[in-house]
Amino acid sequence: MLNSNRRNERPMVTKNSRDKIPNMPTRHKSPNVRGGSGIDLLIVAAIVFVIIGFVVVSLVRGNRATYRTSSAMEIAGYLQKARADSMRRNARDLNQMAQVKIFNRRFYSIALDGDGDGNLDVPLVKSLPEQADVEINGPFPKTYVFNWQGQTVDLQNNPVAPPAIVIGNSTGATGIKFGDDGKFVVVPGAKVPAAN
Repeated sequence: MLNSNRRNERPMVTKNSRDKIPNMPTRHKSPNVRGGSGIDLLIVAAIVFVIIGFVVVSLVRGNRATYRTSSAMEIAGYLQKARADSMRRNARDLNQMAQVKIFNRRFYSIALDGDGDGNLDVPLVKSLPEQADVEINGPFPKTYVFNWQGQTVDLQNNPVAPPAIVIGNSTGATGIKFGDDGKFVVVPGAKVPAAN
């Protein structure tokens, strides 16, 4: 009975007996394999910082392009409102025609009949958002006056082809083009030459 108990027991493994037992898993420690060194850690950190830098630059550029396009959309909306106002009121007298005037790189005004009394209101002066670093390209001043047919006219009430409006910042330019049908088209990311 003593022999049968020894068969069920596992043999005692010592450092010297590992070589004698076949198929016994052993751990080999290679002298060249160690944990990561300080240089490896610095390389990984540098790669991570470069990737984070690209992401931050992309986000900042994306925000600037968004500010530029939204500023162009706002001006195009005011142009469309002025055009619709002159058409609605059948404005034939130059003093009663709705208009958008661009003073300089940052400021513009809108004169239209906002209260519906048939007369132009005091012009509303607007500015481009300062934090967006967005500017309107010259020359200045630019005045867009709309007659009763929705056409742009000069200060002598003669129909004229309106120059495109270009709004730009450090990431590019967005243009506002005037279509033949009187609609305004905002062209993001494209440079539209402004007529002098």
